[in-house]
Amino acid sequence: MSEIESTPKKSSNIFVTIFIGLIVISFMFTGYQSLTTSPNSVAKVGDEFIKVEEYQREYNRQLEFFRNILGGKDLTTQQIQQFRIKETALSNLVQLKLTLILGDKVGVIPSSEEIKTEIKRQPYFQVNGQFSINRYKDLLAANRMNPAQFEESIKDQVRGMNSDAIFTSMPISESYLKDVENFRSQKIEANIIEIDKEALRKKLTISNDEITKYLADETNANRVQSLFNERKPTLDQKEEVKARHILFKTDGKNDKQKLKAITTLRGKLTKSNFISQAKQHTEEEAGKSTGGDLRWFTRGAMVPEFEKVAFELKPGTISRPVKTPFGYHIIYVEDKKEAKEATLEEFKNQLASELIRKTKNDEVEAMATEAKKEVASAANSSRKLNALKKKYGIKIELSKEISKLDGSTGQIQLEAANLNDIFKKGLDQSELYTFDRASNIVVVKTSKFDNKESVNEESMDERNRSLRNILSKKLKQDILKDLEASVTVKDFGVL
Repeated sequence: MSEIESTPKKSSNIFVTIFIGLIVISFMFTGYQSLTTSPNSVAKVGDEFIKVEEYQREYNRQLEFFRNILGGKDLTTQQIQQFRIKETALSNLVQLKLTLILGDKVGVIPSSEEIKTEIKRQPYFQVNGQFSINRYKDLLAANRMNPAQFEESIKDQVRGMNSDAIFTSMPISESYLKDVENFRSQKIEANIIEIDKEALRKKLTISNDEITKYLADETNANRVQSLFNERKPTLDQKEEVKARHILFKTDGKNDKQKLKAITTLRGKLTKSNFISQAKQHTEEEAGKSTGGDLRWFTRGAMVPEFEKVAFELKPGTISRPVKTPFGYHIIYVEDKKEAKEATLEEFKNQLASELIRKTKNDEVEAMATEAKKEVASAANSSRKLNALKKKYGIKIELSKEISKLDGSTGQIQLEAANLNDIFKKGLDQSELYTFDRASNIVVVKTSKFDNKESVNEESMDERNRSLRNILSKKLKQDILKDLEASVTVKDFGVL
């Protein structure tokens, strides 16, 4: 890269740590050993290579996504296969490379100035808000990277941004936007009820005789054992504490005053007044309405200083002030669960019942048919529907707005074919519809929509921006799909 102006050097371990987290990838994913024999790439899209470190980064991103969904728990090998994490990571990178190829085809190749500008604006290369050539060189050297390698990766990032810009700047005529808004304004109101067939399956009663007969078969007993082994980490009871706290925040300058104040408060606290005192005094926003409630938590969920005291306290006791990076806390432990390892004997009947239910498809369909009849007859009565919710586990959404363009404003989704069927009968209607699907049944009771909404200019602009984004994404998907058909994608078979 040509010269980038220099600023004074200033070393920083914090920035080095941030840089490592952002750029340098640690090879710790399942199956990495198979990659060590590859030529630094896992696949090729046209002339674009998908490098090992790119795949590693995307793989780790997918792992972290599902880890967050599962409450921070590490994924098992079976879950990694079930969620198709390896395949998804590779597919995402193929789409990225296709985007780069598309950008090159339409001539949005980044200039050296664009690459320079992108590098200079990265905060971890700056000192006092200005780019530092010394910081830049030091961080690259500390992470065994040379400028050419790093600048090539930045070039690809800019190529991707330039390619995306093609779609976000796509022009849309005003007449088209007006037609869309007219289509969107066609609305009705409806009660929407979803009957989930898997929820019905869980309602099936399995007798003790069925369980005994099922477990007497060696093959079935092995199935139960296998399911128990798979789920054991989630069946084990971890040590847990149910607690509340009062927080006085500190900033490093007011520690003495805060400690004095919270110590005074501690002398007034009892089990009976802790909640009211927490609502009145805590400086944690959420705690002001909940009385400092932290609910149940396991080890590792809180900062070490807080955790140590919380798990040492006996239920029904209140701590002395505890210092953490957030400030001073008073902790009230309401209850505690000791760690307990799950046993097969404890869970075998429950797991056997679950496996037996999976075989009862005819019973599930029969229950679904009966539920559909009852829901249809109760679709106008919230009282009757709530009674059926307990019986069948149905989801209920009352008085929801349905637009011909956007569908329902609720969480129960209506398919395009469902919307077509509904709007065939016009806007002034009171009809009952049932839509049978493989996994659920949706019942819709419609009525005329009383449209009192007035769309202001700001709201209209936001709708149009949203529409442009949707159309640009759809256009990009369609173009990349066509491009993928004409580009050779070669998997090196090392994953």
